[in-house]
Amino acid sequence: MNPPVLAFNFLPIRFSADEFKGGLIEFQSPEQLADLRAKLADSHVVAKTRTGIACIPVQADTDAHGTPTTFRTRDHRSLTMRLVQEALLRSVLGWGYKVRRRSPPVFVSRLAGRDLLEPSVRGRHQEALGRLHVYPEYRLDGRTIGPSNHPGVIVGVKSRHEIDMTVDELIHQGLDVRGLYVLSEDARSEPDPRMDHHAARRAVGAVDHVDGTDLVLRDAPGATRIPACNAWLESRRETFDDVVRALAGADSARILKELEQKTFDLLGAFGRYEGAVKIASRLGRLGHLQVTSDLSVIIQQPVGSSNGTKVTGTYYPSPTFQFDQAGDKTSKSADRGLDEYGPFDVEFFAKKKPRMAVITPRAHKGIVETFLSKFLYGIQGERTFGLGFIRKYHLSGADVSLHPFDGATTDADAYREACRGALLSGDFDLAIVITSEAQAQLTGDSSPYLVAKSAFMGQGVPVQDVRIETVRLSKLAYPLNSIALACYAKLGGIPFVIAAPRALTHELVIGIGSAHVKESRLTAPERVVGITTVFSADGNYLLSNTSREADYDDYPRELLRSLTDCIDLIKKRNAWQKGDELRLTFHVFKPLKDIEATAVKELVQRLTQTYAKVEFAFVHVSTDHDWVMFDRASAGVNRGAGGRAKGHYVPERGHAVPIGERELLVSVSGPMDLKSALHGVPKPLLLKLHRHSTFTDIEYLGRQAFRFTSMSWRNMYPSRIPVTILYSDLIAELLGQLRHVRNWNADAVTTKLRSSRWFL
Repeated sequence: MNPPVLAFNFLPIRFSADEFKGGLIEFQSPEQLADLRAKLADSHVVAKTRTGIACIPVQADTDAHGTPTTFRTRDHRSLTMRLVQEALLRSVLGWGYKVRRRSPPVFVSRLAGRDLLEPSVRGRHQEALGRLHVYPEYRLDGRTIGPSNHPGVIVGVKSRHEIDMTVDELIHQGLDVRGLYVLSEDARSEPDPRMDHHAARRAVGAVDHVDGTDLVLRDAPGATRIPACNAWLESRRETFDDVVRALAGADSARILKELEQKTFDLLGAFGRYEGAVKIASRLGRLGHLQVTSDLSVIIQQPVGSSNGTKVTGTYYPSPTFQFDQAGDKTSKSADRGLDEYGPFDVEFFAKKKPRMAVITPRAHKGIVETFLSKFLYGIQGERTFGLGFIRKYHLSGADVSLHPFDGATTDADAYREACRGALLSGDFDLAIVITSEAQAQLTGDSSPYLVAKSAFMGQGVPVQDVRIETVRLSKLAYPLNSIALACYAKLGGIPFVIAAPRALTHELVIGIGSAHVKESRLTAPERVVGITTVFSADGNYLLSNTSREADYDDYPRELLRSLTDCIDLIKKRNAWQKGDELRLTFHVFKPLKDIEATAVKELVQRLTQTYAKVEFAFVHVSTDHDWVMFDRASAGVNRGAGGRAKGHYVPERGHAVPIGERELLVSVSGPMDLKSALHGVPKPLLLKLHRHSTFTDIEYLGRQAFRFTSMSWRNMYPSRIPVTILYSDLIAELLGQLRHVRNWNADAVTTKLRSSRWFL
């Protein structure tokens, strides 16, 4: 294997001087700042700084405004990069583009030949589809520091789907628009000639029904009725594809397949890298980009490119899995380790002969029985899952009770009655429910999946659903392997942990997630549920807790209560002593807001009064960013004879590159992890250490977060986010769905199911 040649979509910049001149005015109010920006828009960049309002002239012959001040680039990095972004905005406008957003500059390239859909629209479809477009959208985001340890610009790119036909025109083409969200323009707003007119359209509601030439809306924050000729469909990918299918008919499959290839050419790893190089070259041709009257910058080629700054990083090897408390039984493969040693808790797992209820439509009884036999006893001749559930997890057997019922896989009422009947017949440790893809879009009381979950989980019985389409597969080894892993964890078992460095402190890794509960998308008031998952340093899931649903203002108090309950339980379980030292690492998927940070800090302060030393780290774990990591030496992996390689320019898992002292990028999906040759480039994990943290070893925290991406007990494969975040997301998603099922007992997950991984 060739050594990696890492690169990024980051263009370093070099300043012409170490300082620049401008004026400084005392900050008095936001209104004063807005007035200054409007007054000086054509001549100055106006920005709020730590010491006041900076007014920086962008042309040499511009009068000074405010107290004359010299600003050093090193001391005013945020201000300096604001000046760079304003210069980039002027450049983009100078190229003839209109922008969707000013800071950072976001623009759509609608030049001839840039429409990704156009080449696929031929013959009679040209007129029908001529006003549907898919264009590249670029974002130039200035950053004070990057992988080269220098300031620079991230080049972001995405595909922008646009439907330029009004809803009225689409209705006349036969499209059913009921339930779809629509956009409209505010006739009262003054159009900005520099702004893309599409950016002025805002979501105004979902179509309830069509009344003549009007759309009657629901979930509408404003008017509930608008003319169809003044509305456009929201151009989400699924809506766009539905419009293509409606307008192109049988030819839509070809069109969408060709569009997928064109989109991959733009958004795949190699396409994104080439795009960053082209943007850098175009900006480079500008020479010295003037950012103020006395300061300019040169924009360089992407970091890691053949002409760019070399990237230095660290490689994190895959973790070692552990299958006993002493640490003598280890393997680099979780699956092979389970086959060889059995689960981590084999000596003390209590449910050696679990009682399992199986709920299935009677029409599938025969094939389900065959499936269950393979699940329990394995698939003969197969290397993967040849042992079966019982032998692989060292069980003495399984007491399986089949409960067939008369009804279709979409009959929620029949499922409810079957579940009730099973619960009346005896006590169970686990329920296996056969569902189907046909019910995937059903919600609330109409969903057999959710109704079954609600019925069993409300009585403290975790549920494993298996789709009938999976049951029918000719090759079942890999699906059964993952199903068995999840079932053992739902029974309360510990399949494996990670061999982690031994610390001198009691160490907990805590995931903090939140479900933002809204009855409707645009109008309903928001309420928040805090989700807390707690793990030991070796990745062992200890427990989870869910706060009560609360208004946003009351959320910090509820979060603190939930965290305190978790810590108190762990404290008693592990018998912490007053002289002990603690380290708490908090993983949060959204940037830690002040109210959340305050709640966590209050908890830490309480612990500090009891224990000898308490360290804590707040780590924002994110994939919602524009950073892209490339490996120019990666040719990808071949998919067998005649198959197209996947993962060209995609780095392997485990490459870590620091961004300054408090941020780290880690690749968590390699070429083998991509689903297909047309899979877009995977995002690296971005770790940001909060400034209030007292434990600040970002290298240690990065390795820990990477290990936790291999710790999911949902399947045998690594995930793209640590389990701290993954489990919180799964809990939030399932609880959000179950709250719409009548008679759902939400208290069950914090009482009877507390030690179960019911959400897997």
